[in-house]
Amino acid sequence: MAKIMRQTLREQVTQAIRMKLLTGELKPGTKIVEQEMAEELGVSRGPVREALRQIEQEGLVEYTSHVGCSVKDFTAQDVYEVYLLRANLEILSVKMCEGHFSQQTLKRMEEILNRMDSIEDLEHFDEAIENDNEFHECIIKESKLTRLYTLWNSMSGGNTIVFYRGAGKSEYVIHNQRKIHQKVFDALKTGDVSLICSTLMEHYMETINGYLREHKISAQDFPYKINMEF
Repeated sequence: MAKIMRQTLREQVTQAIRMKLLTGELKPGTKIVEQEMAEELGVSRGPVREALRQIEQEGLVEYTSHVGCSVKDFTAQDVYEVYLLRANLEILSVKMCEGHFSQQTLKRMEEILNRMDSIEDLEHFDEAIENDNEFHECIIKESKLTRLYTLWNSMSGGNTIVFYRGAGKSEYVIHNQRKIHQKVFDALKTGDVSLICSTLMEHYMETINGYLREHKISAQDFPYKINMEF
């Protein structure tokens, strides 16, 4: 029982620190001192240390010699890496299940789409992030490969930070989230592997394009290929 309690505390601490990073309370370059953070949150240093290590894997903080832990600046290249990898991992899942998604999975995804449709304003922004993650989680889990899911899930923090700092936090995304994901869902229902994979890649690359536009970065000047085949 004690172990479960420690895991619960660690998860709470992780979420508290993550939100400080996502909302900009802790800005890029800020040094995070474990003892100070522990005192602020009213916990021991252990859960803070474990939380920071997990958040480091998500790409939100970094450890450097003679400095310690500091808030990492999330760049356009980071956005590109996160979405390029997420797209290709989901494409791999589609290929592993040969485009066949169970009726249970499709029903679950349709329920998520309906939830997307019900969000009306930015007050429910966190729900929009949760809906997006759950929708794509259905795709990655269909392969039934645990390590594939673990690798994909390790980039959830990056996905969330794009929502907060990128093109995600806007009325347009809130009002069009269903439409944006409906195209992917319609492709999934066909069972056509090639169509599903190309639609997924297009879905993620458009998100990258949106981030570049939001930050006034020319796609022509960006050093990585955006429009690519899966």
